[in-house]
Amino acid sequence: MATNEPRDHHYVPQFFLRNFAVDEAKTRITTVGKHGSMAVWGERSIESLGYERDFYVHLRAGIPVSAETDINRRVETPISQSDTWAKIVSGRTDALDQSDRAILYALIRHLEARTPHYQGTMNELTQMARDPLAEIAFADEERAAYAAMHADPNLAKAMQNQMASSTAWAESSFKGALMMILRSPIALRSSTTPVFSMPAPHHPAMALPLPGMVPYQLVLTLNPTTMACLVLGDFDGAFSNREIDAATAMGFNRHFVGQFAKFDYVRHLITPADNIAVDMTWAPYDLVESSQRKIVFRRRA
Repeated sequence: MATNEPRDHHYVPQFFLRNFAVDEAKTRITTVGKHGSMAVWGERSIESLGYERDFYVHLRAGIPVSAETDINRRVETPISQSDTWAKIVSGRTDALDQSDRAILYALIRHLEARTPHYQGTMNELTQMARDPLAEIAFADEERAAYAAMHADPNLAKAMQNQMASSTAWAESSFKGALMMILRSPIALRSSTTPVFSMPAPHHPAMALPLPGMVPYQLVLTLNPTTMACLVLGDFDGAFSNREIDAATAMGFNRHFVGQFAKFDYVRHLITPADNIAVDMTWAPYDLVESSQRKIVFRRRA
């Protein structure tokens, strides 16, 4: 690995986080951050969160190789310099249309695959595939692939790095996928696992490749007033852009809080202070301390 390669690898791109900035210089956001059993809401530096040391490093012939520069050059820079991203940054998300579908699709699939949460999910699937009584009905070739990753953890890391530095792996699902832009009257939340899956109404066109899968959609908050929902399947590339009501937006926001509470890999909940005490005590956390600058919660035993 070259000595001038950056080593603090942001698995949540800073160009994305700046959409949620609370200062004019776009360097700070407000989040609820985990500290053991405690969770603290406050203002934080964008540069100081959503990264791990050498996260995108794997071994090639025994030599450390970093995918960080390739991720920036091949994916982040083209997306962040696109006309689609300019609409999002400027708050003109009502102008997002079918012409923006490719960039939005690439962004969602990219942010889905490049996080510690995705890596953790792959590790769990690797363990499940070794169990002949697993709830998921793995095909023989899937079990063989997971067995290879179990035998060589570096292979799994190399595969994730390849997915993070290209969207070629997701191209086959692009043509038919359904994209929905939802514009909210209230502030929307995000997290350092920016793309999450949540249940969706069943539709016969949905792609549900594994037996027993629950119908789902991939959700990404684009900025504090807009989210994109992607449903994989044979929808002939349908696209919509519409407003949602406050109750629907609050449901999405609570789902982000639920993910924050459930998964260790969701380390920061990106949110203003609005309704956070109510939703965190539902999550379940207890309110310990509250001021204009800091809100402290303790997870219930």
